Amino acid sequence: MKTFGYQRFTFMLALGIIFTCGNLGAKEGFREEFFIRPRDVELKISYHLKGIKKGDPGTVTLYEFSEEPISWKAEKKGEKPVLLLYVARQKQWQNQRNVEYLSITPPPNQVVSKDIDGNEIEFWDLSDRIKQGTDITITRHFRFKAYETAYKIDPEKVGEYDPDDPVYRYYTRTQELVELTPYVMNLSGEIVEKEKNPYLKAKKIYSWCVDNIDYKYPENRGIRFSLPRRTGDCGSYGLIFCALCRASGIPARMANGHWCCKPKKNYHVWAEFFLPGYGWLPADPTDGRITRDNPGKLAGEGNALYYFGGLDSGRFISSKGTSIQLYPSPPWHMWGMADTNRNPMFFQMAATVYSGITLESQKAIVEIIKGDKDVW
Repeated sequence: MKTFGYQRFTFMLALGIIFTCGNLGAKEGFREEFFIRPRDVELKISYHLKGIKKGDPGTVTLYEFSEEPISWKAEKKGEKPVLLLYVARQKQWQNQRNVEYLSITPPPNQVVSKDIDGNEIEFWDLSDRIKQGTDITITRHFRFKAYETAYKIDPEKVGEYDPDDPVYRYYTRTQELVELTPYVMNLSGEIVEKEKNPYLKAKKIYSWCVDNIDYKYPENRGIRFSLPRRTGDCGSYGLIFCALCRASGIPARMANGHWCCKPKKNYHVWAEFFLPGYGWLPADPTDGRITRDNPGKLAGEGNALYYFGGLDSGRFISSKGTSIQLYPSPPWHMWGMADTNRNPMFFQMAATVYSGITLESQKAIVEIIKGDKDVW
């Protein structure tokens, strides 16, 4: 039986909630008992674009709200200034349910979902609102129920992968920022040694990341830089874990989002890996390292393995995957649909693409209306 598929599986949860989960594997992999202690969260996220001024019509800039802007020369100058906003739409996942949008002001031009990870992207063409020196604000107000994730895995009940399944190949492929170089392949083999069980292999890789990567904000994105240095931020930890898993034949991907609880208010990313018979499991080696070195600062009471198959409820998910394609793309875009894409970003929450203008500042503000409390 194949454990992956391009179709989306809609299934009934024990609570009577129905929602669609893209590419989570066979529906029998979901078990309600792994999702515990639900809490209600209500958020307002505002995207502030300030100080719009005329700029070089031949320069295109891509700005992700959690990263530095990247600019390049357009092949053809635009006839008028362009300002596009893409926002990752928070949607239903196993640990993020009952997502309800109360308002989006102004409403997006369209909501697009085209990639295999099941991401949904809200798109605004703000070009007609460009005025010298003006500001633009987009506000999104929504609520959901957040669950703590607490998988309990029996290694003997983990199924087998179908290596011919196209989605299995998708999540074990080499990719920009997750390059499966000979160095990565050899290191993964050294870490897992003779272990054959996917769960136990992933556990060895997770423990290696916790023990061998030091937290330091990276100068360059991608494991080509962070892995040899043995340093990186949460994105680097996640990418390294994903690459080492993929090199060992374990499907893995990134999960991108933001904290929404009292102790933390910043962007955050982690990883997921797929086990036949169970589905997608979280793995957050960054927080595993933190909780090991500073017991009590995060969940887990000092046990780094809490974040291997487990996850606190103090975060929300905006997107999954890496180098996510932005839709719709203008004719002068620099990224593509295939693995040859040149999109150098996670697309954690939101991004702008603009030409013929400059922006004094761009900022996303997350306001926790309900749920701002300690969760560990």
